[in-house]
Amino acid sequence: MTEQELYDYAVSLLVKKNYSSGNMKRQLAKLAEKTGDVEHVLCRLRDNHYLNDAEFITYLFDKHIKKLHGPTRIKQEIRQKGFLQALIEQEIEKGNIDWYVLAKEARVRKFGEALPSDSKEKNKQIRYLQYKGYTMDMIFEALS
Repeated sequence: MTEQELYDYAVSLLVKKNYSSGNMKRQLAKLAEKTGDVEHVLCRLRDNHYLNDAEFITYLFDKHIKKLHGPTRIKQEIRQKGFLQALIEQEIEKGNIDWYVLAKEARVRKFGEALPSDSKEKNKQIRYLQYKGYTMDMIFEALS
């Protein structure tokens, strides 16, 4: 594909859904004849504000916070979208979230205010909070 065809293809992809720079680069690299064309297309997309990793990562972060996901899960899910680790860490620091409060809120929403009475119920709640992406210290704080 020529550079213009790659650009048109990239815009058609972005009309359907948002892409990170990393994912878009992978998509275009499959079709490009020269790697320089991919870089030029990515630059054009950024210059025209069609591709903005900072905005997209903020959107994803907010989406995960609304689902009461913990920091571990958020990092994993966003990393899979092709973002740089430094950008993910920066967004988490910028978010200024009290993860302990969020873990407790997730536990209360799922299991109610009452603390677990037996070890089976406690283990069930621990597994749930681990799945949501909280660390063990956050989980034990939520269970106390």
